Amino acid sequence: MPKTIPADVWLSLRHEWLWVYCGQVPRCEVWSAEIPVPPGVFFVERGEVRIRADGAEIVVPRGQAFFSAPGLRQHWFAKSTRLLSVGFRSQWPDGSPLFRSGLNFAAKSPKLRLATIALFRAVHRGRRTMAYRESVTAKALSLAGWATHEAAFAVWFIVFIKTLYQLGVQPESRAPASRRRVDQLVAWLNSRPLDQSVPTLPPGFALGMRRADQILQQHLGVSLRVFLERRRLNAARERIVSEHGTLKEIAFTLGFRHASHFTAWFRRHTGVSPSAYRAGGLEAA
Repeated sequence: MPKTIPADVWLSLRHEWLWVYCGQVPRCEVWSAEIPVPPGVFFVERGEVRIRADGAEIVVPRGQAFFSAPGLRQHWFAKSTRLLSVGFRSQWPDGSPLFRSGLNFAAKSPKLRLATIALFRAVHRGRRTMAYRESVTAKALSLAGWATHEAAFAVWFIVFIKTLYQLGVQPESRAPASRRRVDQLVAWLNSRPLDQSVPTLPPGFALGMRRADQILQQHLGVSLRVFLERRRLNAARERIVSEHGTLKEIAFTLGFRHASHFTAWFRRHTGVSPSAYRAGGLEAA
């Protein structure tokens, strides 16, 4: 049975939809770089997709959907593959996703596919196809247009949730009261500029730096410094793939004075240069 919890807990979710598109993939028969992805679902309208995630390789044939967990993964597309896809973010205040465990699997879901087609038509009126790049490009909207898009996504999200329930996937539980300090700490760290590598504590925080570091280790398994470093690395991954600025500009926004320092840092963490990562990520998207 679906869990019921107080409304104020649901209101603490940070929730946004990112895209809906339907189109042919740009590059086929080559494995992509390992790129960060949000939660979502895509349907293979034509062709075949292979996914590497969580140490496994999943084959998604035509007619099936892939339910994606947030994280890093690689793609491989058969020739002429065409996808129908929705991406979104839903996170608790501590940064943990609403849905995580039990995802990264393929299954048939005709009802959710029809709901996804309806969402695409509501958002991209008059269009039959649209590539990922165009779907995430910011467009000017009226207030009524924005509200229409948000309402259409809410309707789709209800079907998505019910589909996951039927497939045995439940949302992650909200953190108990004992984790409120962790939520406060993580929210503060996530609000810091990306070029900040030295941890600080929220104003009036009841714990000292050493104890704060300990509770973050207990709940998330990382220190304050490692949390900030991973956050900056995730931001680098996303910006390299999704933004059109130069790598030098991205390096400066992340706090690197020299592009060469950024390249060495990124290669140390990922095994590839930013330029190689961008090429693989853009082709995968």
